[in-house]
Amino acid sequence: MVNADVFKTTIEDDLREIAKAKVDILILQRQNETLCKDNNEKIKEFAGEIENRELSLEENLKQSGERKIETTAGWCAYRAMPDKWNYDDKVLIVWAKGSEEFAERYIRVTEEIKKDVIKKDIAEGFLIEELPGITVTPQEPKFNYKLNGGL
Repeated sequence: MVNADVFKTTIEDDLREIAKAKVDILILQRQNETLCKDNNEKIKEFAGEIENRELSLEENLKQSGERKIETTAGWCAYRAMPDKWNYDDKVLIVWAKGSEEFAERYIRVTEEIKKDVIKKDIAEGFLIEELPGITVTPQEPKFNYKLNGGL
């Protein structure tokens, strides 16, 4: 026969160890909440520091008059951005339909304007007139920087 008291003692020990482990888990979870809160506050501070330093980098680069400055720690530069092209398709289709040559060159069968062809022809000087329906907006150069060391 099996002695029930032995099992009862073993089960009681197991239950007490489970209870201790659960209390330890609760304690660690509470510590994690505190640590996470503290760490999140530190992360916000570091993010603010980075933002301030980035503004300082851009301001110093702007005041230097240079497009790029390289150092042993990395570089910062203005990257030239392409002009933004806005097309008014309806106006351009009316314009292109005014000439059979232009209609064939710039209008697709679906009557979409061939923007890439117009842009290329203007860039190469093939079209020198100002076209209704095109607005070219120069864009500010985009500021960027890189840290050496993989960061």
